[in-house]
Amino acid sequence: MAGFLGFFDFTKEGPGVQKNEPDKGPFLETLDILMRRFWELIKVNLMMIMFQLPALIIGFGTSLIVLSSLFPSLSVESISQTILNIDSAATSQALETAAMTQLTLLYVIIAIALVSLMVFVIGPFQAGFSFILRNYIRDEHVFTWSDFWDHTKANLKQSVLASLISFGVTLILVINIAFYRNATTFLNEQVRFIIQILMVLLGLLWVMMQAYIYPLIVTFKLTLPQIYRNALLFAFLRFPYNVMQVFINVIFVIIIPGVMMYYQSGFSLILAFFWYALFAFSFPQFFAMSTVWRSLDKFMIQRQTT
Repeated sequence: MAGFLGFFDFTKEGPGVQKNEPDKGPFLETLDILMRRFWELIKVNLMMIMFQLPALIIGFGTSLIVLSSLFPSLSVESISQTILNIDSAATSQALETAAMTQLTLLYVIIAIALVSLMVFVIGPFQAGFSFILRNYIRDEHVFTWSDFWDHTKANLKQSVLASLISFGVTLILVINIAFYRNATTFLNEQVRFIIQILMVLLGLLWVMMQAYIYPLIVTFKLTLPQIYRNALLFAFLRFPYNVMQVFINVIFVIIIPGVMMYYQSGFSLILAFFWYALFAFSFPQFFAMSTVWRSLDKFMIQRQTT
């Protein structure tokens, strides 16, 4: 695939490491790699949208169920009433259109967040992307298209199981949160609140683990239980860094495009569309991989070589 003016050439070898460069430290080194891999990351983002489209569709459908379970009062009517309280001059048709648009955008954002955080993904494709992003962080040569397919096929079994496990556990967590949120008949408010907080913390821990699952799959020959055990250990061991990478994901997926879409003008929606199309998947995963790879290198690879 020769691409157009070299931009979409997925067979071309990416830039590699420069010899005799001084150590810049993790932060500056990551930014330096980001600048040199900027256009490569945009290519990978477009590939992620294409190959993870089924996961995005599943995430969209799941968000309908999740929001209706967690927030039963959230509907077109309730949003219309909120808009009416702000703009009393709005017509009923305009209110319904605006409310439907806001609700749909909310579902879309949740679906994108689930994929970007690697909670809902097509596992084999995510393994291929993880190999590419890992090599970017290692500053090694990457043949984007061929490396993607090679490691998609090489890690097929484990990555399929990992994606199914992630989907199932996430649904169980959401069902439990919704259950205890509405269990007013046999639990008092304080107990329900504590249980919901614990479930949310478990959910956050689960999300943090996902960033380690696929890099572990493509880097080491481990069984699936060993992969999940190590991912759980890293979720605790590197907790502050994991919180930071989740926050970076929130910035890319929710805050920046949310600001763009705030006024719901045609131009702002176009800006948000291009933001998601070019940056919302590969860039936050690149920053997550920066944390993940340094953790794997420090606590697993270097210890094996000493």
